Amino acid sequence: MTDASSPDDYLLHTQPWQSQTGDGPLLRGRRRDGAGPLLHFLHGNGLCGGVYWPMLRRLGEHGLFCHDYEGHGASERPAQFSGTRALIRRIPQIIDEQIGAQPLIGIGHSFGGALSLRVAAAHPQRFRALVLLDPILLPPSAYFGLRLAATLRLNPMSRAARRRRAHWPTREAAYRHLHQRGIYRGWSDEAFAAFIEYAMREAADGGCELSCPGALEGAIFDHPVYPWRALPKLRCPTLILYGQDSYGFMAGAMRRAAHSNPLLQVEALPGGHCFMLEDPETSAARIRAFLAQHTP
Repeated sequence: MTDASSPDDYLLHTQPWQSQTGDGPLLRGRRRDGAGPLLHFLHGNGLCGGVYWPMLRRLGEHGLFCHDYEGHGASERPAQFSGTRALIRRIPQIIDEQIGAQPLIGIGHSFGGALSLRVAAAHPQRFRALVLLDPILLPPSAYFGLRLAATLRLNPMSRAARRRRAHWPTREAAYRHLHQRGIYRGWSDEAFAAFIEYAMREAADGGCELSCPGALEGAIFDHPVYPWRALPKLRCPTLILYGQDSYGFMAGAMRRAAHSNPLLQVEALPGGHCFMLEDPETSAARIRAFLAQHTP
């Protein structure tokens, strides 16, 4: 399945689900039945599952479950960010409610990679394998500094997210303004079209806007997931793929991760932090090969 695809194919080949845990916002996503272990996918900050359809559709006939966090994709926006602990707590609750005891293959990008890591380490019986795509594994010493920067509102990524333009008169205008700029530079046309389709929504006052508000994206940047105690606890084969041109800390973090657990494989692929959106086919091919080896 390597031919070009319309963003609408995501809706044609998946079905909606929704769930509300406790007093949290109503969460939504998409799912697809299939053969073998189910692919459980968690997206990056500010994105949503549909953005990754160009890669996900190429992963074969596995079932698929895409979980969009609060304020992302079609999920409800919270009054304020619930916090990473709440997200980590909700994910297995939704797995139990929506999926049951079916074995899982966890796949996550960036923030979603760190979340997948934490959930798989805490619930090892649920996961057959794990694929982490440029997961945010900051140096351990950086987390205290980020907490301080958040308190002082000095986190540069958070500040940039809060300042980012979020509204356009039409999706076509948003496409023209964002195409091949900033984080979207180098993305394939298919992936960027999926972003415009699924990571944006109709605005109440007309036009369209980013589904994830800048304040929420910034709050997530201010509260990164701490991964280092979870890595040694993984009990399933794990592939970490990272972009050769990703963040400067990534190569060192990958070396540290590789030494933390013998079940980990670490490999670099061409591209930046969003390499799987730059070249979905190459990323999918590497993931398929890993899954064929470890999930017969």
